[in-house]
Amino acid sequence: MSITIKFTEIELHADEKKLILKLAHFYVTDEVTLADLKNARKKWIRFHTGTVDSIIGELSYHYNRSRSAYQSEQLDELISHLETALSASKKNLSTRMM
Repeated sequence: MSITIKFTEIELHADEKKLILKLAHFYVTDEVTLADLKNARKKWIRFHTGTVDSIIGELSYHYNRSRSAYQSEQLDELISHLETALSASKKNLSTRMM
């Protein structure tokens, strides 16, 4: 029996990658994903599907405790973007299995 690991590719801008590295880097355990987040030229980042949920949770934690309106806005946009991408990938995965 082989284990298949599901990945989700998400398009991220440089400031979004910096926020993830700053606030939720410890959830990114895949070396390739971590290197891609640090690479300024890489736009599409692949994540383990379960990791995206953890990153969203950690970013939400920081959003709820942020005192900076600018950072709150950035986090809100990034969280929404990640949730949309994750939802789309789950829909795509479920239609492939049918």
